[in-house]
Amino acid sequence: MKHVLIVLLVLLPTLLCAGNLDDKQALGELTSLKMVCDVNVGEAKLLLRRLELIDETYSQPIDAGVTPTVVVAFRGGASLYVTRGVKYVDTEDAGTKKEIQGWIDQFSQHGFRIEQCAIAAKAQKVDPADFLPAVNMVQNGYISIVAYQARGYALLPMD
Repeated sequence: MKHVLIVLLVLLPTLLCAGNLDDKQALGELTSLKMVCDVNVGEAKLLLRRLELIDETYSQPIDAGVTPTVVVAFRGGASLYVTRGVKYVDTEDAGTKKEIQGWIDQFSQHGFRIEQCAIAAKAQKVDPADFLPAVNMVQNGYISIVAYQARGYALLPMD
C-alpha cells in the first residue's frame, strides 16, 4: 500500500499537467496547415512508430479546429514497406509490414498525398509495379520535398 501511495504522489503532478497540454499558442489563429513528412526509416518497428506519430500530428490540429494537408514522402529503406505483399522484407517483419500497409490505407482515406521516390525504389531494387495503389511515384523525392516546402509546406523529418 505504501508503494502505491508513493507512485501516486510521484505521478499526480504529471497527470494534473497532462490535462492542460495544448498547442493553442503555436496554432494561434491558423485555420489550416501544410506538412510534408520525409520518411526514410528502414527498420520495421521504428517505421511503424513514425507512421503513428504522423497520425497523431494529423489528428491533434483537427482536434484544435485546424485543417491539416499532409504529404508523406517515402524514400530510402522505408520504400520496402510500402509495397504489395511481403516480397521485400524479412519474414519476421511481415506482420509489421501489414500494419504499415494499414496506415497507408488509412492515410489515403484521410486524403494524404503519398509519394515514393523513384531513385530510392531503384536503389532498393523495388519494381515500381510492386508499390501499393495509394503510392504515387515521383522522379526525385528530394525535388518533391523541396517543391512542397517552396509552396509553404513545413518539413517534418521522420529520420
